[in-house]
Amino acid sequence: EISSKPDSQDICFIPDGNYASFIKEYDGTEFKPGDFVDMDGHIIGKHKGIINYTVGQRKGLGIALGKPVFVTSIDPEKNRVVLGDNYELFNKKVVCEDYFFTAGSPKRFEGKKLYAKVRYSAKPAAVSYEVYDKKIIATFDEPQRAIAPGQSLVFYLDDAVVGGGFIAST
Repeated sequence: EISSKPDSQDICFIPDGNYASFIKEYDGTEFKPGDFVDMDGHIIGKHKGIINYTVGQRKGLGIALGKPVFVTSIDPEKNRVVLGDNYELFNKKVVCEDYFFTAGSPKRFEGKKLYAKVRYSAKPAAVSYEVYDKKIIATFDEPQRAIAPGQSLVFYLDDAVVGGGFIAST
């Protein structure tokens, strides 16, 4: 029975959690080691491939800098993982693309008190947004932690989902 299975936030068909080896075996893609950099772009160490890291991660980085550091962003084009302090993970603005709204046009909800979540486990937070051609710029009342490109941004009116899209940037 499904209710007796353990809860998971991972990909269910990769029970050991080794995403890198699954992707390498599935399509031959390898993620080469690269540089850890600070917020100013200075090289501060080497990483084991960008697939092994996620925005907001602190543990398992394999680097000691004398203070806690977090993955603040990942730059796949330069094969870099950017590390910074916890406060650097917080943003109020989110650019959302490939959006869809249940009532058709997102303009229908502009100016209404909406809430949004930047990940499944996040608490809904007050948000407003503006629609620009093929993107939405959402502004949270309070900064949100560890917003990452590729994650979903989901909009709520009361308890109902009214729209969402994919986070392109902060």
